[in-house]
Amino acid sequence: MPENNGGTRIPQTIEELKAFCAEKGMPLEKMRFFIGENIQEPKAFGIYRDENDRFVVYKNKADGSRAVRYSGPDEAYAVRELYLKLKSEVDLRRSPGDGSVPRKRGISTGTILLIVFLVLLFLYCKLHKAGPRRGYYRYEDDYYYYQNDDWYAYDAALDSWYLASGLNQVLYDDYDDYWQGAAYYDDYGVEDFEDTEYYEEPSDSDSDSDDDWDVDFDSWDSGDTDWGSDW
Repeated sequence: MPENNGGTRIPQTIEELKAFCAEKGMPLEKMRFFIGENIQEPKAFGIYRDENDRFVVYKNKADGSRAVRYSGPDEAYAVRELYLKLKSEVDLRRSPGDGSVPRKRGISTGTILLIVFLVLLFLYCKLHKAGPRRGYYRYEDDYYYYQNDDWYAYDAALDSWYLASGLNQVLYDDYDDYWQGAAYYDDYGVEDFEDTEYYEEPSDSDSDSDDDWDVDFDSWDSGDTDWGSDW
């Protein structure tokens, strides 16, 4: 798993995520996280690779219904989605002091207002896209790469990438339809963008310190999780 000076980078594969959780001593079954398993029971988060080589990230809600967070070919993106959910569940159980004691939360006015705010934020995001994700896009057999608010296009004749301008409006408006993934694959038939002078390392927000995972896993109560939401 890649590292930087800011801490441990997010795992890129299912196996790396398993190793990360084992290193932190996480009791995954007790936490209701299943890595590399297609669990059918209610109240479960998981990731697995299906028979079509697609990576599926899911949540089985309390009523047994399933919400699929991601289903696609990008293993790194799928792993990141489950990793971030795992991190958010850990954060919920951190105390204001050192994060080692689980919190038991009651319903308060502040909680209700927070829920209302999150619902409104969700609705806003549904109506206003958050923007393209870092990675590769394919539009009309041409490849593009997006990072840090800039688009780059690949010139097959010159076998190189360049900073793009005047992109087709369809790509601007419907970029999700042309998303290929964050990881590079040889069958793209283009130069790996990470090998170019344009590539910039992801920000420190993609890394953690050991303290971020300092929680008493022995006291973990999966009942604290909101099992009624889609994610």
